[in-house]
Amino acid sequence: MSDKEQLINELDQAPDFLIREVLNFFLFIKTRTNEISKQEPIQKAKESNIPDFLSFIDQVNSEIPTETNIPKDLAKNLDHYLYGTPKEQA
Repeated sequence: MSDKEQLINELDQAPDFLIREVLNFFLFIKTRTNEISKQEPIQKAKESNIPDFLSFIDQVNSEIPTETNIPKDLAKNLDHYLYGTPKEQA
């Protein structure tokens, strides 16, 4: 059974709300892939035999800024940053 046939079989058995979610996700990926292919061809995936989906994820990850202003003690002092409670010391 091909991937397409398997997907169709799964969709036949899925509830309507899940089909809407899958359709929205598919249209997002399709649109995003078209935008990326217009900007620059995806050669990295073809050269390294990475599946196209993983290449898409790599492209999205590369657009995330590496420099952030997140405090290193955010998990420990979340209440301080959200509500202004006193900071816990290490």
